Amino acid sequence: MPSPTPPSRLFRGGRLFDGTQFLDATDLRCGPDGRITEIGTQLVAELGEEVTELDGRWLLPGLVDCHVHFREPGLVRKEGYGYGSSGALHGGVTTVCEIQNNPPLMDSLVTLKTKLENLRGISRVDYAPYGSLVEESLSDLAIMKKHCPAVKCFLGCSTGAGGVADEATLRRWFAAAAKAGIKVVAHCEDNDVMDAATEALRDDPDKFTRHDLRRSREAEVVSIDSAIAIATEVGAILHVFHISTFEGAARVTTAAARGMAVTGSTAPHYLLATADDTEAAVQNRFKVNPALKYEDDRVGIGNLVRQGMLPIVGTDHAPHPLDEKDRPYQKAPSGFPSIDLLLPLMFAAADLHQCSPEPFLHAVTQGPADEFALVQKGRLALGLDADLVIVDPSQKRVVDETTLLSRSGWSPYVGRELRGFPEQVFLRGNLVFADGATVGDPIGQPLMA
Repeated sequence: MPSPTPPSRLFRGGRLFDGTQFLDATDLRCGPDGRITEIGTQLVAELGEEVTELDGRWLLPGLVDCHVHFREPGLVRKEGYGYGSSGALHGGVTTVCEIQNNPPLMDSLVTLKTKLENLRGISRVDYAPYGSLVEESLSDLAIMKKHCPAVKCFLGCSTGAGGVADEATLRRWFAAAAKAGIKVVAHCEDNDVMDAATEALRDDPDKFTRHDLRRSREAEVVSIDSAIAIATEVGAILHVFHISTFEGAARVTTAAARGMAVTGSTAPHYLLATADDTEAAVQNRFKVNPALKYEDDRVGIGNLVRQGMLPIVGTDHAPHPLDEKDRPYQKAPSGFPSIDLLLPLMFAAADLHQCSPEPFLHAVTQGPADEFALVQKGRLALGLDADLVIVDPSQKRVVDETTLLSRSGWSPYVGRELRGFPEQVFLRGNLVFADGATVGDPIGQPLMA
């Protein structure tokens, strides 16, 4: 389905954030091609142009969530792009990079291209799914490169993935990715460390269900060290996802500072919560892989985001039904939905870390767009897609699960007061979200078809 032709639009009298910093300009114009055509002050409306008076509200680039799980194809009963992309708009997100961690994996050019095409007319946001770095995908990596931003590798077991069997396999897979010139995005936790911790805790019922002890700091740091060493050895380009420890984040930022092809990202929950929240939450709502860690990890990771040293945040949105989460600890899946709240969560992170919101907004706009070569996304600049979010950062609201649009219909943040909920969202100049609801038909497009 071709995208509709949007009207020319003029947004006036706002505070514009370009993806890195706020601009002196207050006005923005986008044309019928869905791209930004002018940024300035005191712009005069043209004949037939739709004018939105911002009245001091903020105009942001559409957010880029570089780490989501929508379960389509294969487990659409849990989410699907229809629900997931609606939730994305509720959180101010107009672009997703999505990981298939349930069968069928994106292990060939055929499965990847089929998915890209089948989501037309279903997704309400633009999308760039990752490929899967598994044995079956190695022969197709070079031709998959043009159709996905990276390939995902699970070094440790997690929901839907068993983890890499041994170091020799990891070295071979990373070498194949290096030869193909395709970036590897990695879940870094060490299975041996986690297995040993689980066994050591088996006779202590008070600690056996402590997720932070079974999936420890050591498990993440050991795995990150191994991934960096092997990637550097074979020449692979590595990005470490959802870093939960300050030490792990420091290993990544130190490697990057030394010129290694290593980057990383964290998630909102590692900026906002700790293992104490996991223990206090009902229904395993804050159980997630990697586990939430400790206050010094939360503070340290937040400081790295604030300093621009860890400039990317992705939600790791995992839409498990609440009845599954409400099982006994060992049978409850890890992960939780959060894409519906990404923008207000980033304001909350900035507030908690007593920081200007710029670096935290950058981490969900230009940061991930630059990292994954989404050249039309994540910024307010001439010629780029007019993916826009209108927000009043002074307006606060208590999180109400019944208003969320992703399929699972619950949140670990329920009852928390947050600020900065999107009022209107535009995708390529088209109004797609307003007043808490989606607008129009789905017009999301694949970014790397």
